[in-house]
Amino acid sequence: MNSLELAPQIEELYKLNDFINEIIGKQDFQVDLILEEVFVNIVNYSKTDSIRVNSSFENSILTLEFIDDGVEFNPLLNEDPKMPESIEDAEVGGLGIHLTKELSDDIEYDRIADENHLKITKKVE
Repeated sequence: MNSLELAPQIEELYKLNDFINEIIGKQDFQVDLILEEVFVNIVNYSKTDSIRVNSSFENSILTLEFIDDGVEFNPLLNEDPKMPESIEDAEVGGLGIHLTKELSDDIEYDRIADENHLKITKKVE
């Protein structure tokens, strides 16, 4: 298990991407998108002082666990957004959790000892 401690600042996303890309041995667009959506949501809404990301990569399976002590939030309880009928009807934002669910193979959430634990599993080809 690899672990990285990050400040809740958007600029830290670059450090997170480099950390995970090194673990999987390449850059993967879907993994990068998952990292961005989850990390940015934590930074923007959790009011946490730090974010820890635990990661493992075995047999092409990437496991990510985001841990923060911010405001309790279970993204799995969010209803999927209503999809616009056309690009003209689309609004900016609101699809991050939905995209993460769609791109991941499995997502679990737990609130443990006043911390949010979001565990994501993704097969990386």
